[in-house]
Amino acid sequence: MPLRLIDTHAHLDLEHFSDKLSGLLDRCERGIFPEPVEEKIFERAPEHSFQMQAVVIPGISAASSRECLALAERSPILFAAVGIHPNSIPQAAPDDWEAIESLAEHPRAVAVGETGLDRYWDTTPFASQIESFEKHIDLAKRKNLPILIHSREADDDLLPILKRESTVGGSNRLRGIIHAFSSGPEVAEKCLEYGFDISFAGSLTYTNRKFAPLWEAAKIIPEDRLLIETDAPYLIPHPYRSQLQRNEPLMVAFTAKRLAELRGCPLEEIVERTTANAQRVFGLPAASEREA
Repeated sequence: MPLRLIDTHAHLDLEHFSDKLSGLLDRCERGIFPEPVEEKIFERAPEHSFQMQAVVIPGISAASSRECLALAERSPILFAAVGIHPNSIPQAAPDDWEAIESLAEHPRAVAVGETGLDRYWDTTPFASQIESFEKHIDLAKRKNLPILIHSREADDDLLPILKRESTVGGSNRLRGIIHAFSSGPEVAEKCLEYGFDISFAGSLTYTNRKFAPLWEAAKIIPEDRLLIETDAPYLIPHPYRSQLQRNEPLMVAFTAKRLAELRGCPLEEIVERTTANAQRVFGLPAASEREA
């Protein structure tokens, strides 16, 4: 029986995959890793294999969000999120936000985003990022959808917003995921306190000691608040960073493996828990429901 994985964040609409998506989806459903990957690295029982149960593709612009939904219509394992990335704001047309609101009605749209705050890339005035983020927050609450939050060197700006949202809304309180979490346990604890789930990407597998705070954060997340992702085509996991040209969904197995090591539990347990958590957060069907 395959271990069924859910990648909660993969940019499959980007040009990195434009001429190879059919083959990639076939590998996802059949559980075939990219050619350089040695599956024996998992040291699992021979009867175990991997299979992608679902992949969530986040939009980064109005055009990207449309493409994500078009891809989700092509495959039963693909779902989409709609939004404008903070670094895409300068390129947005005046009517793009209206388009995002409309796209959020699509039946394959399971989240709002990718949105958030970014102080690393100096491409968008921060006031514009805040304004856009607030629009995404409002949309997620109105549509009762989870929000996918990008935070790069902006935790001090993000946490007060999350704290505010944790105290308003009642049953319609903002919920969602801090995607590709990259901070330490103190920030993780605050995000959890404010009601958000934490998703780890390939950076969790990196061996440089500067990632030690991230490793510590991964140890403290409650099992029902834990998610995994690739952020494909980015964040290729160790030890394949120099061997693959792009990340892809099935490689999320390496993040699951690293989580199991850090938390001292079986790989099967991590896969089962993160898959169940993703189904809950996004309202995704179980594998048995999809195959019925």
